[in-house]
Amino acid sequence: MMLHTASFYDPQDWKGQCYRVSRSHPRGRRAQWEVAPFLYPDRQLLRAYRRGDLDFAALALEYRQGLDAAYGQSEQFQEWVLSLAGLEQVTLLCFEREGKPCHRRVAANWLLERIPGLKSGGLR
Repeated sequence: MMLHTASFYDPQDWKGQCYRVSRSHPRGRRAQWEVAPFLYPDRQLLRAYRRGDLDFAALALEYRQGLDAAYGQSEQFQEWVLSLAGLEQVTLLCFEREGKPCHRRVAANWLLERIPGLKSGGLR
């Protein structure tokens, strides 16, 4: 299985089953993806980052800690992660363009640590 990340605005980079990992949907776009609410970043965390209270490294650390906690407490989350292993290719989608700091790459690296045999594709 291969894991990719991409922006909503770069469909040429989408591979296989796509999952939205952002809290909101891009305006004016028809949904061409599933949602992955388990990977949504915490609202308070996003607000702190946008206000400048956190740099991206701190956001990434807190986001990963939140994923760890949620995964340990939710059978649904654990089952969803296991279900990904049955897919050939998966792409995590959100708003940020390639090259900008983005939680989707943090989520991708977190998944790479949990799913045996999962390989990194284009993490944009």
